[in-house]
Amino acid sequence: MEINGPSSRLGIAVLLLVGLASMGYGVYSYDAQSAALDSTATVTATVTETSVVKDGGRTVSYEPRATFEYTYEGETHASANVYPGTLGKDFDTTEAAREALAPYEPGETTTAYVPTDDPENAFLKHERSHKPLLLIGAGAFFAMSSAYSAVRD
Repeated sequence: MEINGPSSRLGIAVLLLVGLASMGYGVYSYDAQSAALDSTATVTATVTETSVVKDGGRTVSYEPRATFEYTYEGETHASANVYPGTLGKDFDTTEAAREALAPYEPGETTTAYVPTDDPENAFLKHERSHKPLLLIGAGAFFAMSSAYSAVRD
C-alpha cells in the first residue's frame, strides 16, 4: 500500500499548517471545555426555545440547541449552549438530537451551569464532548503526513 501525500514544498507546508491549526484549535476547545466544566455555578434557567440545527459537509450531523434565560450575580443572561465549550456534541440523526433536548421544554425551568469566569456562556448538560480530541487527532495525522512527505522526498 502506497501513501501519496503532497510532493512540493508548498503542499507540504500547507498540510503542516492545516495540521498545526487543527491541533491548536482542538487544544483550545478542550481547554475551554475543561475550564467551563471545572468551575461552574448552578442556577435556575427558563427554556425559551429549542431547535435542532443541521450541520452539513461531507457528513451530516445534527446539533441540539436550547435557548434559555438565567440570572447570575444579579445580571440576566441568555445562552443557547446545551454543552460546554466551543465544540459541543452533535448527533447522526435528528431524532437523537431531539432526544438530547427532551428534558428541555420551552417555558419550563431547569438547572443551568454557569462558568464562573464566563457567565454569558452557560450550558445545560454537564458533559464533555469528544470533538476537541478528534480535532487534535486529525491535526496530528495531517502534521505527521506532512513530515512523512517531507522525509520521503
